[in-house]
Amino acid sequence: MARKLTFNDLETEIKALVINRPSDLKSICLVNKQFHELAVKPLYRNVSLDLGSPNDTRLSAFLNPNNKGLKHIRQIRLYLANVRDRCNQKQQANFATRMLLEFLPEDVLEEFRWDDAWCPWEPFSTDNLLVLYKKQRRMKWLEVMDLDREVLPELKKNPKMQTDLFSHARKLALYPENRETLDLCHFFVEKTTAVLEELIIHANFDAHDPRDHSPAVLNSIDSRELNDSATTPGLISRTIFSHMAPFEKCTPFKNLKSLRLHRVSLRYCADTWCKFVDFTNIQQLRLYQCSGADSLFGQLCKSSNLPKQLKVLEIQHKDNAENEALIALDGFLCLVSGIKDLVIDMEHVKSLPAAAGIARHGKTLELLNVHCSQECVHVTTSDCDAEELVWDGEEFEKICKACTGLEQMSCAWPQTSLIRSPSDEWKAFETSALGNLKGMVTLHISTFPTNKPSTQLLPRTVYEQLLQGLAQRVFEIAKNGAPKAADTPTPDPSTETASEPATETTPSKLHLLGFGISDKIYEREDSKNQLLFLRSTCQDALGATKTYAAPIGWCLRQYVEPRSEVLDFVLHRETSVPCRESGGTGGFGSSGRWGADDDDVIEIN
Repeated sequence: MARKLTFNDLETEIKALVINRPSDLKSICLVNKQFHELAVKPLYRNVSLDLGSPNDTRLSAFLNPNNKGLKHIRQIRLYLANVRDRCNQKQQANFATRMLLEFLPEDVLEEFRWDDAWCPWEPFSTDNLLVLYKKQRRMKWLEVMDLDREVLPELKKNPKMQTDLFSHARKLALYPENRETLDLCHFFVEKTTAVLEELIIHANFDAHDPRDHSPAVLNSIDSRELNDSATTPGLISRTIFSHMAPFEKCTPFKNLKSLRLHRVSLRYCADTWCKFVDFTNIQQLRLYQCSGADSLFGQLCKSSNLPKQLKVLEIQHKDNAENEALIALDGFLCLVSGIKDLVIDMEHVKSLPAAAGIARHGKTLELLNVHCSQECVHVTTSDCDAEELVWDGEEFEKICKACTGLEQMSCAWPQTSLIRSPSDEWKAFETSALGNLKGMVTLHISTFPTNKPSTQLLPRTVYEQLLQGLAQRVFEIAKNGAPKAADTPTPDPSTETASEPATETTPSKLHLLGFGISDKIYEREDSKNQLLFLRSTCQDALGATKTYAAPIGWCLRQYVEPRSEVLDFVLHRETSVPCRESGGTGGFGSSGRWGADDDDVIEIN
């Protein structure tokens, strides 16, 4: 008889596909040498380090030459550690960074990035940057930020470093905030023009008080000089892209597929950005707080600029009184096609984007994140969600019926009370979402249910228990199958025939349900103002298996359910849980955090 195959008999490639859960990689490395070889590569591929704390002493063990995982590192991201005493923390972090760069194997990194809270808005060590450029010559991601001294002359004097530095670069992140960084940005863009695939520009030229006569203010640049005008390009355009001037006769970037702009004026983009960027080839477009975004959308609606394969569109914008940006966005969505990820976060608008423009992308849309508000006011009361706009029931149903392939959704839902039966508007949203979006895995509801008509706020522990009950109700509907909303009334069961069923009850794949908006930008820290529930199972006293809404932390959910990146977007609004803080634990565990304790075991369907 043939011997029964075991896991050890499988090919190495198949084993690597089986061992792919990030939360288990560390334990798998400790099993034996064979499992270590399979898990060490994905475990060390992306490394995040907190520097500037007493834990920096552990870097010596991490950088030990006997550590076989060092050669598999491809991405490193550095953060400033959250410590109480921040005296000389940045100097200590710079020293730890230097030690890290000196002892890392050469030519292994593809990306080396800093957290925005540390760099680029704080001057970075030029010496450390030069060490990085000398030892890591295969990086695909390069960043330009403010430095403690000028580095451009040293780069120009070293042709070999230039060749090594730009030979593999495909992505540029530029953070201009003065004339020196603008010149350095131009140098990097000029060297990568022919091969550049992704470009990020995040301007940080803050306005200053004219009565302030400090050297920094005296050297500041006026916004009228920075931005493009009707007669001439602004300082940002004519400096960073000066090698392409005159723009009327320039050749656009040949391979640019992704463009991300922060705080860049686009009011007169027709004579600048639409000249050196070929928007017909752009596949990912992200605009954050860019004044004049309506002008860009107006230009993109023209046949000569309309993107042919746009897959990702993200916009975060504060509109004017006439809502020109919203109107231009609605028109653009009705012309472009094929969007997979759509993120809209707008302030000062009178209505949500038209459902027709979103429904046009129903066959391709996989992620939908739409949040709009009438006023940009930070409110901390229990009614803080009243300002966010909610879709009409018919509009929401139209979107759900069209976007049947949607996997992740984030939007505001109608108000309901936790101490009463769900409102009719809430039930209508449940029917539309769970009845039509059978493939939806993650649902994020930015609004919190209240405890009205009661006038007093509930204690946090009580509120969390009631919210868990509402989440469990949603999961039960998803598991049992919500009736799909029909255009015609449901026929009488007594007159039904066997060939014409009354309703469709296909179960939904919904596994993760979130409430509220996170107030944490630091990506590895849980928020107290966002509560997440995971669809799990439990057994009652009689041994029957039932659906259970298990509370889970923001950090843990990305390992349990990777298809939840809709929760990663930073929204302009802030919400707080409408409850009374008791001063005890912040969530369900004895550890004071939201989510299960370390010893809890959750069975996931």
